[in-house]
Amino acid sequence: MISVTILHTYKGDLKVDLVAPDGTLYNIHNRTGGSADNVIGTFTKNLSSELLNGTWKLRVNDNGAGDT
Repeated sequence: MISVTILHTYKGDLKVDLVAPDGTLYNIHNRTGGSADNVIGTFTKNLSSELLNGTWKLRVNDNGAGDT
């Protein structure tokens, strides 16, 4: 399970991906939720094909105009 807490005033602007050590992307949140605040939750992804050792990253993009 992947737990995230991202504070942002417009979660509909955000795209959130988990990046595996080999570069594979697992989308967690993709610009849903409109004008609601924050992306907070626990997400389940099937990572059985991945080597779990290595550096995992969380990539967050704000794709809306005006906010950062």
